[in-house]
Amino acid sequence: MKPKRRPRGSAPAWRNPVRLGIALIAFSVGVSIIMIVISAFRPLSPLESALFQLVISGVGLFGSFVFGRTFAMEAARDVIRPHARSAFRRLFSMNRSLKRLLGMIEDMKQDRPDHRLDMIQILVEEQVWTGRDSLADWRDIIPEEVREIEESDRRRVDNDNDDNRN
Repeated sequence: MKPKRRPRGSAPAWRNPVRLGIALIAFSVGVSIIMIVISAFRPLSPLESALFQLVISGVGLFGSFVFGRTFAMEAARDVIRPHARSAFRRLFSMNRSLKRLLGMIEDMKQDRPDHRLDMIQILVEEQVWTGRDSLADWRDIIPEEVREIEESDRRRVDNDNDDNRN
């Protein structure tokens, strides 16, 4: 019988923080049980007691740290999510406004060429690029919400275009 292979792209069990935390805590409990069983048959020396306690405490603390850190990160994401959503929406709107401003500058340059408009256009383009980078950062933090907001905006724009045609 062939051993089961992990699917490609999946992380080994020890890299999953929840499984690792549970395994470490379970190991700590297991060592505690072994200590209790051994001490039931004979008294433990002070060195054995100290080593057992050190191992139990160290592994238990590390397991609790790994396990707790994972859930703390998830809780932080849940706290950030509503605020991040509105921040992304504002940034998205500002970036759209800057793009409209670029279009207006381009139209003004067609009507009346002026080197000052070129300089203003460069400054506004820099802000648009900064906005794009910031939007990409938010996509990393809250990808599902960003997708929803962008799709909602596309639907709104499509509806506005349909209304303008009629």
